[in-house]
Amino acid sequence: MKPLYPTFRAALLCSAILLATPAFAQSAPVPEAESEAGADGDTIVVTGQRRAQYEATAEKREAFAVMDAISADDIGKLPDHNTAAALRRIPGLSVQEDQGEPRFPVLRGLQSTYNRTTVDGALVAGVDSGGRTVPLDIVPSVMAGRIEVIKTVTPENDANAVGGIINITTRSAFDAGRPFFNGIASYGIYEQHGEVRNSKPSYRLAFAAGTTFGADDEWGIVIGASQEQLDYDIPQIEVASPSVREYTAAGAPVDSGAATGNGIQVPTQHRLFWYNNTKQRTGGNAKLEWRPSDTFRWELSGVVARTEDDEERIEYRMEPIGNVANQTQTSGQFARGRIIVQLNQPITRRLVALGRTAFAWDGGEQWKLDGDAVFSLGRMRVPNESIEFRTRDADATRYAFSYDTSDFYPVFTPTNTAAAVNPQNFYLQQQRSNLEKSLEKSGQFRLNFTYGDDSIDGGIKLKTGAVLRLTSRKNEVERTDYKAASGFTYTLDKVVTAGPSEAIRDKFYIPIRIDAQAFPAFYQANQSRFTTTVASKAGDYKVNEDVYAGYVQGSTRIGNVTLLGGLRYERTEVSSDAYRTLGSALTQITTDGSYGNWLPSAHIRWDVTDRVVVRGAYTNTIGRPDYSSIAASETLSFDGSQPTLSRGNPGLKPRESRGFDLSFEFYPKDGVISAALFHKKIKNEIFTLSNVETIDVGRGPESVLVSEPRNAETATIKGLELNLQQALTFLPDPFDGLGMSANATFLDTRFTFLTTAGPRVTSLFLQPDTVWNASVYYQKGKFEGRLSYNYIGGFLETINDTIPNADQYWKSRGTLDANISYRVTSNITLYAEGQNLNNQGRRELVGPGRTYLQESAEYGRTFWFGVAANF
Repeated sequence: MKPLYPTFRAALLCSAILLATPAFAQSAPVPEAESEAGADGDTIVVTGQRRAQYEATAEKREAFAVMDAISADDIGKLPDHNTAAALRRIPGLSVQEDQGEPRFPVLRGLQSTYNRTTVDGALVAGVDSGGRTVPLDIVPSVMAGRIEVIKTVTPENDANAVGGIINITTRSAFDAGRPFFNGIASYGIYEQHGEVRNSKPSYRLAFAAGTTFGADDEWGIVIGASQEQLDYDIPQIEVASPSVREYTAAGAPVDSGAATGNGIQVPTQHRLFWYNNTKQRTGGNAKLEWRPSDTFRWELSGVVARTEDDEERIEYRMEPIGNVANQTQTSGQFARGRIIVQLNQPITRRLVALGRTAFAWDGGEQWKLDGDAVFSLGRMRVPNESIEFRTRDADATRYAFSYDTSDFYPVFTPTNTAAAVNPQNFYLQQQRSNLEKSLEKSGQFRLNFTYGDDSIDGGIKLKTGAVLRLTSRKNEVERTDYKAASGFTYTLDKVVTAGPSEAIRDKFYIPIRIDAQAFPAFYQANQSRFTTTVASKAGDYKVNEDVYAGYVQGSTRIGNVTLLGGLRYERTEVSSDAYRTLGSALTQITTDGSYGNWLPSAHIRWDVTDRVVVRGAYTNTIGRPDYSSIAASETLSFDGSQPTLSRGNPGLKPRESRGFDLSFEFYPKDGVISAALFHKKIKNEIFTLSNVETIDVGRGPESVLVSEPRNAETATIKGLELNLQQALTFLPDPFDGLGMSANATFLDTRFTFLTTAGPRVTSLFLQPDTVWNASVYYQKGKFEGRLSYNYIGGFLETINDTIPNADQYWKSRGTLDANISYRVTSNITLYAEGQNLNNQGRRELVGPGRTYLQESAEYGRTFWFGVAANF
């Protein structure tokens, strides 16, 4: 954990240098988003990235709370196709990746499950097996006119937002002011493609259209749809947890860091993977609005988004059995070993549906009534067919090997190479059919009443409202295991095929693998020779959560200062039914409980000058535990690696956060410079504690990673956000087309939690200490280009209860993206994009000094070519 204050000092010095630059001290008014004046007095239409930057800056400037925004450009594009990837451009945000794609936003140190995700202010149901997360890659970027990130929530906002609120604002026909149509079509080329199984084309198609109609154009309608297919491969090297161990002077294995160990770190196994991901995303949205007068509006909107991630994972694994011999600092030999060949085929299908009706009525000059009713559904289904073959431990001497750790990527070399690849030496360990199903339904009703006006000096505005939200989450797991019956010997040679021809890291090959078509066919032809075991319902649970909330807030303007204060109360009632295996019996466990939270807050906005704004906030928020965390269930996961047994904890308490924010914003011509300080103290922080136990989970005794959520003692976050956006219009032609944006977040986090060995202090779970982004763009005439770099510092991912050296960390990573576009006509634009141009993969580290391999995944480069139509 690094001290924050030297970082603050350096960062503030950078800000001072920027503020001292004459170009930023101009006093001309900020141009509107639509146009700016040219040197000859003609109007120049502001388009592309510059237009989107203007609109996002205007949104930030007008907001009362501390917030940032990203706007779509005039051809309907966000900076990135993926909605989650676009969020990386915002200060204070990092994004967790999954399978090489940005998916889960982490806001100011807090993972996505404790940040509220909304569409037009309406909650979005979660779509995973246990959490409250909304993977933002599921939301089509074409539907977003703007993405807002609210970092200091006011009493009227949902309180389950420890980090903040991510709100996706959909388009309105009235905002456009005219009929519009935006369409995009693009074709993608993945550098890693076609090595595992599929070789399907990657493409994106999307459109959005809207218009007003009626005698007085009092009606408006917007519709949009998108279809996307991605197909790519990911080669990976991995070591399961714990990833390294030591050996005694006699050569016996002990935990890394044990007093009897010799201090030499040896990988516990060597695992090679090839993944193929074929993804389908389909989405649609519609919004119907009625504005019969300036004082009344009504809307009806809906969003449906669906994803299917069809994945195939092939694995070849070597691991030692017993003692080491002839050991040096970087090498050694094992007289006995084991080799495993595995295939997993999960297909993750997610569906999000959202329906909302809302109204707003200005009943007079002093009062307003507004409200909405929302129904949201999130559904996930993950069927998975998997099969595993192993060598027999009775023949372990046949699979002896030596190892070499002189490089970051360890090398395991079999003594008998022929035996290590002979499919007749591999026997069926287990064949499994697994189906996990999750369904969340949520209904919400909100009503707000506003009286007064704080836009004038001395004016007072009062606002009060109530919320009722009813949520039901259900999760079920169906699993059937197949083993060879007595007298039947099932070896890999019956379903074997060659591994991929391409090497991982240019030197590691998967020599043999299971044929994905042959093994189901073999089972169908030989069903009578298998025994079948149906698993219990130990992973099933149902949680009902009812939230009743009310608030009151008041605001006033005194000169150029606006003050807001208020109080929110939220009562949460929870009940759950789950199953857990106690001894040999499956027992249903029912729990229920409730808790209430009083949440005061105070905010200030000081318009120091026309160009300088200072904001401050004191906030209290909560973070409810994940649904699976509070149900007394047990979920066993086989994801192609070490089995994981996840246990719920009905005794979990919600997070309680108290935060202080202070931001300074300067708005020069064509830009913004801002700095924000924040501090959060979190009580009852939630983390997952892991420990390795030897358990029989249906395949014989083996090492199982057992994880359970717990409340930590304390967690604190101190942070600094810096932001710069500037169109360099003051430069002489042709350089006046240049523009830039950059932001950086520096965090100092402290996390104290109890383990079986006593309290431990680390940095905050899943949060890098530094995140920064930088973009340079050029827009002149019909041409536009942008070069962007995104950096995410290293962070703690997994905490091991008894072996600190087994804690897992993500290594820092930076990616370079670029795009260019050319307007063929005023309505047609051609564009090209390159992603991860510096070919950065993901590295996960473990062991003393965080210097040993836990996981390494290669993503390769991606290129897109497309056309956009704008009418």
